[in-house]
Amino acid sequence: MRLVPLILVFYIPALLGVAIFKERGESYKVKAAIMVAIGCGSVVAIQLILRSASAVQISGTLVLSLLQIGVALVLAAITVYKLAD
Repeated sequence: MRLVPLILVFYIPALLGVAIFKERGESYKVKAAIMVAIGCGSVVAIQLILRSASAVQISGTLVLSLLQIGVALVLAAITVYKLAD
C-alpha cells in the first residue's frame, strides 16, 4: 500500500505523455517521451534528494521507481483509451 501514493504522483506526467502521444500521433513520440521523463524524473530526483541514503538504497529506490512508473504508464494508457471511446 505504500507504493500507491507514488504511483498516483507518477500517473500525472504519465497521463500527459500518453495523451500527447495518442492525441497527436506518431510524430509526437519525442515530445511525449520528454514529458514523461521530465515529470517522472523530477519526482524520482526529489525522492533521492530528500533521502540521505547509501548507494544500495539509491539503486533500490530507482528500481522501485521504475516499477511504479511502469504501472502509472499502464494506468494512463488504459485511461486514455477509455476517454477516447
